[in-house]
Amino acid sequence: MSRVLLPAVLLLTAVLSACGGVQSPPGTLDLEGQTSLAVGAPASLTAVLRGLSGDPIPVTVTYTSSQPNVISVDGQGQLTVKRLTATSRPVELTASAAGRTATILVTTYGLELAVGTYVWNLQAAGAAPGRFVVVRYRPESEAEAVQASTYTVTAPGDERLTCPLSQNAVERACWWAEADATKYPSGEYRASLVQNGVTYTTTASLPDPEAALGFVGGASATLRGRDVTFAGELPAGAGWLYAYVAKRMLQTSALPGPRLRSQGTEPANDPQSVSVYATALPATLTVGDAVPAGAYEGWITAMPSNLSSFDEVLPEQFNVSATFGGMVTLR
Repeated sequence: MSRVLLPAVLLLTAVLSACGGVQSPPGTLDLEGQTSLAVGAPASLTAVLRGLSGDPIPVTVTYTSSQPNVISVDGQGQLTVKRLTATSRPVELTASAAGRTATILVTTYGLELAVGTYVWNLQAAGAAPGRFVVVRYRPESEAEAVQASTYTVTAPGDERLTCPLSQNAVERACWWAEADATKYPSGEYRASLVQNGVTYTTTASLPDPEAALGFVGGASATLRGRDVTFAGELPAGAGWLYAYVAKRMLQTSALPGPRLRSQGTEPANDPQSVSVYATALPATLTVGDAVPAGAYEGWITAMPSNLSSFDEVLPEQFNVSATFGGMVTLR
């Protein structure tokens, strides 16, 4: 029987083929894309496998995102920018082809919109949840000044919500707690804001209009002097609390007096102070001296995350509950 000696390279190829192995072509995988993206703006990735000569090699590329809730990517590299990235936690976008990978880190900026349900423990039994709508803005660079402007949100039924954004504002979030869900049905919500000659736009929807955040268990508001202590048991899923006193339950942060403030941004001994942020209960609010004496309602608003901080990513659906803690009488 005659014998045929195969060259070493062909022999290796034959062995690999017999074992199901696949050789990766020599070269590099180049990945191109922007590292800073605006929420809602179109964007894409381009990955090319190049041989040793630098010429492109036809190959199938797979794209993945480390945080698809913030930036998702399809099979063609098209990006959907949904959320503001958390501080110091960029999204890792990866392209894979022929046994090689390439990665870029991306942060996002601009206008963010979230929609959820809103419930309160004094609403009529069996009533449908209302709507909670929140917008917030972050410039591409912290050195970039925030200009005075107006947030505009349009609901699926063409109901419009507006809220001012002050120049150089520290607090860049606005929210609305709407009791009447018929005015704010499920569907696509649209938001816009003009900053430095650029119009930012984004959209959001309500995946589950029946889902709701639970109420604070055993909620109470007790007064000692001008200190109001809010107590109770947090509901599952609540990561942030906004407790306040007011003549009635607040329905928007766009008020001249009781504003939704960032933790740590309130001036010391604020004479208009009527609210406090907390991550746990009990929490104590020192009501400002300029707040008139009289009877006030005490409310504890539970949220899934902190609207005023960019240290965390907002959830796709932002459900909120308000629990009445009782009346307090300021003197």
